[in-house]
Amino acid sequence: MAEATDFFVLLLEEAWVALVGAMVAFAALALLSQALKTTSASMLGASIYVWEAIAAGVGVILLVLFGFLGVPSIVRATQSAIPASAGCGPIVVLSELSASIIGGIAALRMLRSVFTAIVYAAAGGSGGMAHALLESGEAILGMLLASVAIPVSAHFLGAC
Repeated sequence: MAEATDFFVLLLEEAWVALVGAMVAFAALALLSQALKTTSASMLGASIYVWEAIAAGVGVILLVLFGFLGVPSIVRATQSAIPASAGCGPIVVLSELSASIIGGIAALRMLRSVFTAIVYAAAGGSGGMAHALLESGEAILGMLLASVAIPVSAHFLGAC
């Protein structure tokens, strides 16, 4: 069972690295796009478009900072609320496996939602941010529900 846990955690870590790399690439493209919008709008003398492009660039930077700094902290804090052991016997191994997999999946969901928001911001849209916040909240709620479900199921299954 420990090998399976290590395999799943390694798989989730590799997916995390791939999403972070894609997020950095799209953020760089989004910032380049906003810089080009800023220069073209300033050449035309359209100050409102200049400030719109600057605000979009700052939004991309804030999304990237949330992706790099906020998501790991939230996942660590929420995953610490999930009890690792809920009894004795095989239920302990299953609860540790489920706690690590739930945390990894929630981290990937949150990072994917931030990545989607960055892609929307790169394209000039704003609808992705609301979806990113909703999906992050769903991931946190799922982790908190799992923190209740693991001890209850261990008690129901008759663990010590």
